[in-house]
Amino acid sequence: MNVYKDISEVIRDENTTVSVGTFDGLHMAHRQIVNKVVEFAKAKKGRSFIITFEPHPQEVLRNKVPDIKLLTTIDEKLRLLEKAGVENVLVIKFTEEFSKTDAAEFYEKYVYGAIGIKDLVVGYDHLFGHNREGSFETLRELGGKFGFEVHRLEEIDVDGEPVSSTRIRQALADGKIEEACRLLGHDYMFDGIVVEGDKVGRTIGYPTVNLKLVKENKVMPGEGIYCVRVIYNGKEYYGMMYHGFRPTLSEGIKRAHEVHIFDFNKNIYGEKITVDFLTRLRGDEKFDSKEELIAQIDKDKEDTLKYIAKLHNE
Repeated sequence: MNVYKDISEVIRDENTTVSVGTFDGLHMAHRQIVNKVVEFAKAKKGRSFIITFEPHPQEVLRNKVPDIKLLTTIDEKLRLLEKAGVENVLVIKFTEEFSKTDAAEFYEKYVYGAIGIKDLVVGYDHLFGHNREGSFETLRELGGKFGFEVHRLEEIDVDGEPVSSTRIRQALADGKIEEACRLLGHDYMFDGIVVEGDKVGRTIGYPTVNLKLVKENKVMPGEGIYCVRVIYNGKEYYGMMYHGFRPTLSEGIKRAHEVHIFDFNKNIYGEKITVDFLTRLRGDEKFDSKEELIAQIDKDKEDTLKYIAKLHNE
């Protein structure tokens, strides 16, 4: 997949199917759009092109609000787009100045002028441009002016409600990993850098890698113990992740993200790993002794291995 950070690097080709959006989470509704872009491009023997933004517009336009939580980092989003078969992505640096670009100027300068376009695919609620002034009707007018066709897709409902980032965030907050993954259409993940911890885990027979989130405002699920898949250096491992304040072993002040990886004994300080959440085993809790904690972790491992065996047998 070609990833462009500068519009001047793109070679213009009118036989291009395009979609524009932040695509945070790249959930099922987003995936419907992306799949249609890829489908149109193949049918017309043209190229597929996604335009997205970094940082997320809300991080710029609401920079005084500290609790803007995102479902995907730009690297995670790009991996998902590549997996979906997208050939080209333009990542536009979103700034306050860029936010003042009106709808017509954006399409004239970037989409029609620099990339070229035959078909545009949008979601049912797509709005864009300065103050989100661009509507579906605006796009149809621009299509008439620049010679491209606009395709608007219907919303996707699951259990009678539209799929949305808000709904996924709530499922994650409640620890409902399977529900969140069902709405996403893929495993919920995060990228983390391995950092030094206090090495308490190894004293109780469960050494862990301690992680610093690549993006601090990444949405994390509710506190507790999770069965996870770990991707390191292109290889998959399984393990258990603890996400919480460690009320039994510490003061319960500093949040921890730590993973005990099965059959893994490497020093990977400073390296990046990806963690996929598979299911929540239990919530966080304080135990009266270290022995009680170890007994519970033993049970967590047993439950994790059963879940992994079930996955492989399905």
